[in-house]
Amino acid sequence: MDAKVLEYEFKLYMDKFKADPELGKLMMKLTFQELFNDKFMQEHSKFKSMDFMMWRSGFGMTNLLEVEKVNQDKWNAYIAENTECENWHQFGKLAMVEWMKTVLDLLEQVKAKEAADKKAEKKAAKKAAKENGGEN
Repeated sequence: MDAKVLEYEFKLYMDKFKADPELGKLMMKLTFQELFNDKFMQEHSKFKSMDFMMWRSGFGMTNLLEVEKVNQDKWNAYIAENTECENWHQFGKLAMVEWMKTVLDLLEQVKAKEAADKKAEKKAAKKAAKENGGEN
């Protein structure tokens, strides 16, 4: 993982989320489970889930809040060995970028569907008006 590219993408997406109050609210509700979901873990690490990664680490963690309690040099070495990233901080940023991209993609899909639905409604209304106008 190129650290400069990741940093650029992270800042780019964070700016978008900070600029939009609704996106900001979504980000504030984000959980570790959503961030480090199984799909993300399978694509960017050697593990099928975050739980499995923590269990295999040998640090005795039962949840991600305990990451701060373990030796950070050893934890970062474990992350570097088992993920695409050089350290835990970078892995978190990658997870955030992936999550933000997903949210924005879904938002675009919703907007496109709404626009298509609106266009179809106008077309149907026009057709109905033409048919009703032809009956008089």
